[in-house]
Amino acid sequence: MAVYVAGADDGEEDETPDAGKDVEPKPVPSDVAASAVAKIIDASRIYGDLSRTLQLGPLLPHDLLGVGKIVADLQKNMIPPSVTAYVAGLRSMDQLAGRQRLQYLQATTALSDAIIGSRTLSAWRMSLQIENVMGEIVKGPAFTMPTPWASESFRKALGGTIHRQVYMTDWLAQIDIGRGLLSEASSRPMSEYRDYVSGLGDSPTRFELDSSLHTGLGVNGLLGADALSSSAVLDDAELEVEVADRVEDLLTPQQAGRLDVLEDLRRVMTGIDAKVVEMLEGGWHVVRQAPPAAAEMAAQCAVEAIDRAIRAAAPDSEVEKWLPTSGRPKREWHSESGRLTRSVRIRYIMRGSKDEAKMTCTVVDNLIALQTQTTSRAQAIKHASAGDLQRARCLLSTAEHILTMLFVVERN
Repeated sequence: MAVYVAGADDGEEDETPDAGKDVEPKPVPSDVAASAVAKIIDASRIYGDLSRTLQLGPLLPHDLLGVGKIVADLQKNMIPPSVTAYVAGLRSMDQLAGRQRLQYLQATTALSDAIIGSRTLSAWRMSLQIENVMGEIVKGPAFTMPTPWASESFRKALGGTIHRQVYMTDWLAQIDIGRGLLSEASSRPMSEYRDYVSGLGDSPTRFELDSSLHTGLGVNGLLGADALSSSAVLDDAELEVEVADRVEDLLTPQQAGRLDVLEDLRRVMTGIDAKVVEMLEGGWHVVRQAPPAAAEMAAQCAVEAIDRAIRAAAPDSEVEKWLPTSGRPKREWHSESGRLTRSVRIRYIMRGSKDEAKMTCTVVDNLIALQTQTTSRAQAIKHASAGDLQRARCLLSTAEHILTMLFVVERN
């Protein structure tokens, strides 16, 4: 049986941008088809577990989410038009989970992965999980006990960062059906971020909360850049403007505090590599001036700033001496060219902070992937669009928060 699963070959951009139209299935290899069948079976189990957990029974229609219809469509080798009903059903059920909300969100994330494979839907469900966990944390001891750093403004910054993330992914999920607006470049960092926040417990430390804030801001930048990099957006000028406007809303609050971030970086980087902040400022300058190569130059400034900083803070001689006792597998030490990898440099800088280092490495890897896409597109066009410039802003913003995580946030 040939089965089509959205996103099975990382080619979500090939799906139709018109959600309700019939779609001719594209052939898939037998191993992909077998995997799709397994996903359908697993989806049914997840949905059954979810129904029992929430004890829906007679309170709701038997299949409010329309899972049965989606499975039937998949078995007919179709991109399910019923996904629209599925998204609407999720919104209805979101209001009913009550005390079991976190379990419910975890289950619906797994369900979305299993039967649809849409990273956009999964990102939406993950952002809701993060919001749920952080909502409990900001009501807990870390903020109710009188600690000088747990200020009301810090609490609002944490909550606002995640709320904007939810708002963005919710909107993308509504318009995404079949478009593949988000890819692994943002969903993978969000998954790491979700897992990190979920493991903080009731009384996280200041370092853990600072890490949560700056990683959340960095992930928001990746979300915006990823959406603006999708082929569906690049092929639709009106959609590109609409997504760029939403990304502007996503980033505006953190842009207001950007000069403070740069000042903190300038203070710390003076003794490491003073040119790092100059490169970031240069990136913002070209975005404002918007010459033909602005998007490419700004994206390269974002990555080069990170590379300069980590090379300066993790020199070869010190890292090579540390690696044999680091516990990192040898395959991670060097690139094919024989140079130390970014990953081991970052882990050296953040040694003693394993979870935070892993999360930072994931954000960096995907920022670089998005920078590569930006550079490829910039080389193929003469003038940057509003979406190209907004994408560059996203990458610069993410780079600043990565550097803040590496060098400014205190790990005591």
